[in-house]
Amino acid sequence: MLELFDKHKVHVTWASVGSLFAKDQQEWHELKPASEPAYENNIYSAYRYVRENGLDPRYKWAHFAPEMIEKILSYPGQELGTHTFSHYYCLEKLHGEDAFGADLRSVQRAASKFNTTTVSLVFPRNQFNPVHLKVCYDNGIKTIRSNPEDWFWSPVSDKGGNLIRKIFRTGDAYFPMASKRTSFPLSSLKPLTGEPLQVPASRFLRPWHPRYKFANKLVLNRLMGEMKTAAIKKECYHLWWHPENFGDYPDENMENLNQILNFYTECRQSHNMTSWNMGEYASYFENRNSN
Repeated sequence: MLELFDKHKVHVTWASVGSLFAKDQQEWHELKPASEPAYENNIYSAYRYVRENGLDPRYKWAHFAPEMIEKILSYPGQELGTHTFSHYYCLEKLHGEDAFGADLRSVQRAASKFNTTTVSLVFPRNQFNPVHLKVCYDNGIKTIRSNPEDWFWSPVSDKGGNLIRKIFRTGDAYFPMASKRTSFPLSSLKPLTGEPLQVPASRFLRPWHPRYKFANKLVLNRLMGEMKTAAIKKECYHLWWHPENFGDYPDENMENLNQILNFYTECRQSHNMTSWNMGEYASYFENRNSN
């Protein structure tokens, strides 16, 4: 992916959880916050899982990847963002005090290992509320990914995701189910005092699967049609996915990504489309306001 992004001059934010910064379990313990989230449903706690199950050394590669963090930082335009230290679920019920601030302080402590700070955040399951935005800002976060405006993309707790909402979210990948375009004018982004800039998601790149060959084509056609509309209208288009989404069928998924990036290059050449990572959005508004 890094090589493809570099080839096509595509800037990307890599939202990484805290353990990837650590070289092993001992260092992870040293980096993690003293204050942990006390979820009413313990299934959400990474810390509880580790205490009860440990981290099997055979799967060290699945938990700790400082060499991957270094590799991301070595490519131009690739931004090291955060997905919180512990995959923090902001809208799940807690016993006692919210430990979100402690989580983000651990994020910055982990990033300092690589002589950097993280300024962009993607909330796990896109769960957040205005209180979390202030905590983000107070801990150095300048940009977050927010949700599209349609009701079925609004942030909810895990149990708040009912079947109708899931049907609309899935269907929207193939057919227009939203009330507005997925792209948006840069001028529509409004920096607010004391909060990070919110950059809405446009489209989740659904992974390729052999059972849905026709649907796979629909996904690509819809996505590239939206991208073309954004290029023609000089608007922003925010595509996202999890790298592990490519894990089951890596060749087919990488081919899909290659098609998307080739199409982006066409849009760049014909409509002067430009690629930014999330942090570059914040930099744009900071520079504009200082001039």
